[in-house]
Amino acid sequence: MIKEVNQACGKLNEALGISVRLPNPGKKAVKSAAVCNLIAGAGLIAAGAVFSSKWCAALGGLGIVSSIILRKEGSHKPNDK
Repeated sequence: MIKEVNQACGKLNEALGISVRLPNPGKKAVKSAAVCNLIAGAGLIAAGAVFSSKWCAALGGLGIVSSIILRKEGSHKPNDK
């Protein structure tokens, strides 16, 4: 998914005549971001339960979904060198 987004942005950059280089994170960076999102999501869900805050729990759910997507994305990337 990251590769497809970078390609689409590259085409847009060419069409607009600008030169913006997008980062291409390695497997290790993607996996560490997935772990961070999982921890933050779990913390937000716990805070939402403790403080009876629906928006906080919803943000936590989004963080966990993001973690799952990042983990799947990281499994498709080649190993870092």
